[in-house]
Amino acid sequence: MRVIILFTVLLTGISSCTSHKAALPAIRPFAFNDSGMQVITTIINEKSGEVAMLYGNPAAMAGHFNQLATPQPGAQYKLVTYREQANQFWFGSDINGELLRVETVDMPPVTSGKAPAYSLQNYNGDQYTPADAGERATFIPTIDRAWYPCDPH
Repeated sequence: MRVIILFTVLLTGISSCTSHKAALPAIRPFAFNDSGMQVITTIINEKSGEVAMLYGNPAAMAGHFNQLATPQPGAQYKLVTYREQANQFWFGSDINGELLRVETVDMPPVTSGKAPAYSLQNYNGDQYTPADAGERATFIPTIDRAWYPCDPH
């Protein structure tokens, strides 16, 4: 009987020392680095199956939180568009999936008299080209931020 107990203790001890960590399941590949920017709002287009996240740097966030009529000089906005995909870990919900494009708007100093700088990077899917880049550069900073019930602003 002692041999069986000793064998069981040894077997348990040996098996507990081996580490078989299960890999965490990947929902989607990492594709966009927000570089410390914060999310201003989310836009969901169910018809096209896309979801876009508007990110802003601290100057952009200050302009949105203070509800300024014109964007702050030095503000940078990134509108990141993903294809929607089903969330395999939550039945009936969709999440951002494959990265489609990143649109960037940089606000120059007011004294420079320059228009906002607009750039576009296409990644996957159809190559998106805006009809009017200037109009797009004006539109992106005016997208209203998400409002929450307990929002102090």
